[in-house]
Amino acid sequence: MNIEIKKEAVAQLKKVDYKENEGVRIEAIYLASCSIYVEHELKIDNQNEDDEKFIIDGIPVLLSSESKKHLPDNVYLTYNDKLGYKLYSDEETFRYNLQLKRVN
Repeated sequence: MNIEIKKEAVAQLKKVDYKENEGVRIEAIYLASCSIYVEHELKIDNQNEDDEKFIIDGIPVLLSSESKKHLPDNVYLTYNDKLGYKLYSDEETFRYNLQLKRVN
């Protein structure tokens, strides 16, 4: 899996004061419904046992094994003052206007 954080998002994410064992969680949650739908979230969370941890430009990024199932091999994260964070791949935009929230 390759996660690339664009420079605009790096600048924003470096402003966060990460506690020990915390990181930015990229979450892809499958929602059972009459159609295939995956909800994407971005949050500051503690690392869990099944998480893969990436250090990207000094930023700890967490990805659960379940979320990896619903994301392609190449994922990008960028930031825009008006649209918030945007999570996308080479083929599609998963979600824009993502807000970074702390879980605890």
